[in-house]
Amino acid sequence: MGTEITAAALTVTITETLALDHANGATNDIDFAQIHTHTYGSIANISKRVIKLANTNETVVANFGSTESAGTFIQADVRYIRVTNLDGSDTLQLGLNDGASDGAFLKLGPDSSFVWGSVTAGDLEVEGAHTISAFDDVTELAVKGAANQQLELVIASV
Repeated sequence: MGTEITAAALTVTITETLALDHANGATNDIDFAQIHTHTYGSIANISKRVIKLANTNETVVANFGSTESAGTFIQADVRYIRVTNLDGSDTLQLGLNDGASDGAFLKLGPDSSFVWGSVTAGDLEVEGAHTISAFDDVTELAVKGAANQQLELVIASV
């Protein structure tokens, strides 16, 4: 008999630290530290990949649909997506497409991450010539960057 993976909670913590000094000789820094933690329950599937872009063309790094297959995640099950630009100097363009020539792209700076959390049906609205009215309409996660640019992609689902 085979073993079965039991779903568990994914805990994501974002830590920001900043202390500004008054420069008056006293130790009276103003602390702007912030810690934000969120837990995503019942995560049973996680995909973590480092991807090296072959060229500057748009590259689909994940597909979303109603059934799971190689490189395709079930839309309704996805709870968390993180893309990290591992390049120290080049910007990465990151976008979601709906398969009908509509999409929304943003620029992700060097050594930066973008997180979609709680990505369930109806949580994502992007407008273009037509409308991607919900995450259910999204069929692809695509990127554009420099040749040989690397990114890390994490997708967690129930």
